[in-house]
Amino acid sequence: MTGYGRGQKEGNKGHYLVEIRAVNSKGCDLRLRLPLQFQAKEMELRRLLQQRLGRGKIDFSLQLSHAEKSDYRIDEGAFMAYAEQLKSLGAELEVPPGDLLYTVSRLPAVVVPNEDSLSEESWAELLAAVELAIAQFNSFRAEEGLAMQKDLLGRLEEIEALLQELPKHEEERLQNVRERLHNNLDSISLKKELDENRFEQELLYYLDKLDISEEKVRLAQHCQYFKEVLLAKKPAQKGKKLNFINQEMGREINTLGSKANHAPIQRLVIQMKEEADKIKEQLANVL
Repeated sequence: MTGYGRGQKEGNKGHYLVEIRAVNSKGCDLRLRLPLQFQAKEMELRRLLQQRLGRGKIDFSLQLSHAEKSDYRIDEGAFMAYAEQLKSLGAELEVPPGDLLYTVSRLPAVVVPNEDSLSEESWAELLAAVELAIAQFNSFRAEEGLAMQKDLLGRLEEIEALLQELPKHEEERLQNVRERLHNNLDSISLKKELDENRFEQELLYYLDKLDISEEKVRLAQHCQYFKEVLLAKKPAQKGKKLNFINQEMGREINTLGSKANHAPIQRLVIQMKEEADKIKEQLANVL
């Protein structure tokens, strides 16, 4: 399931802008982009996002537009240590001093946050922006979920409607089986050796093997259970449960197709399979 959320907060350190983007994924795959002074809080943010956002491939970014006072300083010790080591190399390689200065400034631990830059106040301001982004993100997902629910219900109702069409073809199917058996017996000259009662007994035995009553009942029950789970208020693991139910629906539909032995019924079964496959595709996006 996709999602997007954005949260902003004005604070003493500047303007916080948090953005959360997500695409569907089986697990929770988090990627965080944080300013240097907030990297110490990365694990805490990860735990918060995992608890609140569920699964998905999630990108989290924080931008901080600083107020006039900078939150960064140059670590002179690290700067000089790098500079002394690179100075001799720079002379040998005839690197201009300006380039050397730029190179040193880009090295790790040269530009560092001020010791007081990550105060409790700054952390609280960031969390306020994060909460706003999470709220918008979950609202986005809820809207998408309602649209998905409507689509799934429509496909489920189509399967139920196709299931109701099956009885209309049962009598014709029975007659076709009867005629086919008669023709087969005629072709091997056995019909005269069987009386009509014996033929009816054999026909009933054959039809019992092809009976689809149980499959129709179970498929109808699965459809009803799918609907109950889909509309349930408790959201936990709903996608996984719906996927299991849809698998059972698929098994019953396949059995109907293999037993039908009748072209009009098989056409209905094919349409059911199409809807069940589309449901399966949609369920990959359900949490």
